[in-house]
Amino acid sequence: CSCTVVTIANENSAVQVFEIDDHLTAFFTINENTKETAGQSASWVDIDAMNLGIAAYAVSHADHAVVYDTLTTIDQAQWMRYYLEQNGISRFTVVLSHWHLDHIVGNEVFADSEIISSVQTREALLQNKNKIEQGTLWGPPAIRPLILPDRTFRDKLDLHLGPYKLELHNVNIHSIDTTLLYITDDRILLAGDALEDPVTYIGEVEYLVDHIHQLGQLKEMEISRILPNHADPFVIMRGGYEITLIDATIDYLSKMLSRAHDKDYLGGHIKDYIGDSVAKGWIRYFEPYREVHEHNLKTIHEYYNTRKLPDLRQESLNIGR
Repeated sequence: CSCTVVTIANENSAVQVFEIDDHLTAFFTINENTKETAGQSASWVDIDAMNLGIAAYAVSHADHAVVYDTLTTIDQAQWMRYYLEQNGISRFTVVLSHWHLDHIVGNEVFADSEIISSVQTREALLQNKNKIEQGTLWGPPAIRPLILPDRTFRDKLDLHLGPYKLELHNVNIHSIDTTLLYITDDRILLAGDALEDPVTYIGEVEYLVDHIHQLGQLKEMEISRILPNHADPFVIMRGGYEITLIDATIDYLSKMLSRAHDKDYLGGHIKDYIGDSVAKGWIRYFEPYREVHEHNLKTIHEYYNTRKLPDLRQESLNIGR
């Protein structure tokens, strides 16, 4: 694929445009200097998105594009829309991967378009609307106005974009409201935050066993490539991950759970959990994710400290098959 890098004015970031093929485009952005945004002054924009890097995607045909997530600042979303318009797109449909703030800020830029989400995504945004607009949910910056989805679905929804069939699947991976977008002819899965390189962010720990088993079920789909929202931009540029990214995620989460009662659990280094997958070339080590891993350790420890560990039977996880 071809790639151009454009720096957004007045932002400490660059938007990289990856033309995956003639109808799929990735927009990736990351802080150019993550150290400058570290520490107490960093906002959720810096910590939850820009320090890790975040992507949005557009599937296009003729003058119509289906946009998967709307990035983390208004400037980024405006630039993404401008780029698509310069390439002949005049109609937009937005699909939200889930309700987390680093994926929905740019909805305002697409307020004149249909925005689609799972029922749970709209419910979560509506429930937290006042706090989001006041900047008190994750802290500042506030998202005001918060543009809500105007079309929702349960379980599965098919979209048709010219010759392309796009399947939207609501799954309980990463968050209960996650929507995956599957391009059937290409067998490409746009995965949102259901998969990340190198490790997933654990928030809804009470559903973690469900997350693991539904990841195993994903392997039953005919997937040729996976494109997550937080991932190595060079892998995205080359067209995405193999299905083994799912194996790496299952392996990480399974180890995190199975070791949760270990005496020195909170001191477990990320490399102790992903080393095997890195050695196999499924994922890479990326230093900013060390803090994500430490958050994951604390989250699991707090939840399972006084609970019995779940029985994760290897044969039910579909690892390596």
